[in-house]
Amino acid sequence: MISSNYYYSPSSIRAGLDRAVNLVSDNIACYCTDPGIAFTRKRKMNCAALIHYLIRLSDRSVNSDLMNHYDHVEDMPSASAVCQQRYKLDSLAVKRVFRLFTDSFDNYKTYNGYYLLACDGSDINICHNPKDKDTYYIQTSATKGYNQLHLNALYDVLNNIYQDVYVDTAKKSNECNALTQIIHSRQYPDKSIIICDRGYEKYNLIAAFIENNQKFIIRVKDIGSNGILSTLDLPNESFDTHIRKIVTRINNSETTHNGLYAVLMNNSPFDYIDFENEYYEMNLRVLRFKITEDTYECLVTNLTEDEMNEDEFKVIYHLRWNEEGAFRDLKYTIGMLYFHSANQELIRQEIYASLILHNYCRFLVNNTPPPHNKKCKRRYKTNFKLAVTNIRRYMNDEIDEEELIRRIIKFLIPIRPGRSFSRNVRPQSCKTPSYYTA
Repeated sequence: MISSNYYYSPSSIRAGLDRAVNLVSDNIACYCTDPGIAFTRKRKMNCAALIHYLIRLSDRSVNSDLMNHYDHVEDMPSASAVCQQRYKLDSLAVKRVFRLFTDSFDNYKTYNGYYLLACDGSDINICHNPKDKDTYYIQTSATKGYNQLHLNALYDVLNNIYQDVYVDTAKKSNECNALTQIIHSRQYPDKSIIICDRGYEKYNLIAAFIENNQKFIIRVKDIGSNGILSTLDLPNESFDTHIRKIVTRINNSETTHNGLYAVLMNNSPFDYIDFENEYYEMNLRVLRFKITEDTYECLVTNLTEDEMNEDEFKVIYHLRWNEEGAFRDLKYTIGMLYFHSANQELIRQEIYASLILHNYCRFLVNNTPPPHNKKCKRRYKTNFKLAVTNIRRYMNDEIDEEELIRRIIKFLIPIRPGRSFSRNVRPQSCKTPSYYTA
């Protein structure tokens, strides 16, 4: 059962963003490259104005965005001055604004009292820069390399907002380790369920969930594969049962030939066994159910039967796919493809700023529900792409609050449940500054 009890007006959401920016700006000595010197002199673009400028960046050039940001040319800094100010700002300042702003509101929908948080990662193509060895790749069959970062995100699938993120270089990217760090930092709602796909089927991650009292659902490989369930004597049918696994590095006749044990290699990470405690026991609930006539899906969880039944698991895991659409919105609707620098630290600033803008737009859309017409055959939802266009105008004071609400409600699209399309995966390159729109 989904529930939500709060409402926030556009002006209150805007005020929440201003408070977050001002709080970081007032403590900028904690978030700059040269504390005590940076952002101490009076400039046309101070720290708060710089962060607001980053949030409003679009697919245009720096000068075009500056003209949208400032009403009078006398107040407008040069593109060079903006670049110099950005080099003084630590990207963690923008991430802190993201954290403060996201935590400012309580209008979150829940499912049976739980926040549903999907975890996944996405590659981010950035400007070509062979000098950046951490992000630069070159394939043997290609004549020109490319640069990438990797975004690991914890996404609220009911409210369509990002709750926490971890940006890593793609060369060092490890989604399970990134999620482990997110769990330890615990900057997301307490009563939550983290939902993961098959790439997160790792004993170390499951143990981290258990040790941190975090509810989770992980899709794992089927019983006939080489995953967690492969060594257990489980029936080839649908079931909802409990299993026991003992993780160890001891390799002997008892552990090798007993499916109860999971023997880890020395190079496999596991943080919860040592010389004193050589065994780690975990008790898990496993659900297996049909998704087609001859294929099954398996889920591993620490939720009990009293907390969730099998039908609810199917609903919850299906909601996880909302994060795939969220990455598309973040890149193509918000514009996290159009970076205005080749410097990795400045790119991170723009990534966190895009996340802030995404959540800002989602908060506004969530609090402006479309009217329900009983005569219509289908239910409708807000056209998020057009809503973002109008929200950008609202942020630039081109339209007022009432006009914004009218425009969000006007542009709707029908909800078509059950639609499916084959994924058309194509390599996408970063949009270089030479090809930005006017």
